Amino acid sequence: MGVTEVEYRGMSIKAGAFEVVAIGRFVVSLSIARADEPVADRKAKFFEPPSEDGFFDSPQEGLEVAVAFARAIIDGEIPGLTVDDL
Repeated sequence: MGVTEVEYRGMSIKAGAFEVVAIGRFVVSLSIARADEPVADRKAKFFEPPSEDGFFDSPQEGLEVAVAFARAIIDGEIPGLTVDDL
């Protein structure tokens, strides 16, 4: 398992990679919240990072893709996905 948390443009990006034991690959969770909100009051949105089949070969790969995807969402580069309402 791997976890990362970074701030980007006033948003807190959290991603976690979890091994699927039966296949030895990883699924990744991704959430984005406003960084300036107290942790107890934060509202987050959850997203599924893109992959060909929903899995990643390593936790590092999954976390890198998740953070890049989150930054693209924050920058408004992914049609239909936004964090403007947080």
